[in-house]
Amino acid sequence: MTYSHSSIETYRKCPFQFKLHYIDRVQKEEREGIEAFLGSRVHETLERLYKDLLHTKLNTLEEILTHYNRLWDKNWNNDIVITKKNLNKGDYHNLGEKCIKSYYSRYHPFDQTTTLRIEECLDFYLDNERKYHFIGYIDRLDQAKDGTYEIHDYKTSGYLPIQEDMDTDRQLTLYHLGIKGFWKDIHKVRLIWHYLSFDKEICSFRSDEQLEEVRKETISLIDEIESREEFPSVESPLCDWCEYWRYCPKRRHYVKVEGLPANQYLSESGVKLVNRYASLKNNLKEIEEEMEQVNKKDTLYLMGVRHASAVSYLLWQ
Repeated sequence: MTYSHSSIETYRKCPFQFKLHYIDRVQKEEREGIEAFLGSRVHETLERLYKDLLHTKLNTLEEILTHYNRLWDKNWNNDIVITKKNLNKGDYHNLGEKCIKSYYSRYHPFDQTTTLRIEECLDFYLDNERKYHFIGYIDRLDQAKDGTYEIHDYKTSGYLPIQEDMDTDRQLTLYHLGIKGFWKDIHKVRLIWHYLSFDKEICSFRSDEQLEEVRKETISLIDEIESREEFPSVESPLCDWCEYWRYCPKRRHYVKVEGLPANQYLSESGVKLVNRYASLKNNLKEIEEEMEQVNKKDTLYLMGVRHASAVSYLLWQ
């Protein structure tokens, strides 16, 4: 079996989803999220920018934005899912334009490095025996003027990680391993993430010891996967973006009831159980608040009794 960063991460987050997708090859529901759609369009736009640069054509910002808008309109369809109810199609489209504009402004005229590969497919083995097959895609591979090789990765995420997260990132570390055999002068490699929504660049390096540690860890994970007989489902906030709800023992209930009329939906046993739980939880909150008030009153009462007792004692003396 050929592995990738995506397949390894899928296994780590939910073994059941990994089994469905990579072992059973179950056809998933085609529910592309707006975040993935936005990321693809921005990646394709920057790919066009650098491919034209290889032919000495420097596109203007207006030309690049025109290409982005053309890609957006060509690929858009009404089945794309927007989960954040306070945002719409236009908001995400504008975010893409913002990412492209800030990137163009920061790096224009794009002569800081020499671009060697764009959207490069890495196909390599993690071991000399060629047992652990791995594949990945680099957004861009450059060489800086001091000879350092650079692996670039574009992110349109609305979350900005800290440096520590990037210093332990697995994906680009594996890509570093993947390019080691490209040319003999690859010794120093800089890993660069472009968090486009924030106009932020995060850089990191890996020592030989760190590369070897990640290589061994990944091999160990692959051995674990291939020796497993059970692949349990794991619930997390990522479940909202999963395409396998109807097969998942912890989520298929939602698929079963989502199309029912209101009266049938509310009478369905699972829904009734959830509603009962919510009701009990609300009652518990009210009881806890009332107990807190009573406790405060008891405290004030005892303080008053002690004060009165002290006054009586002094008068008696």
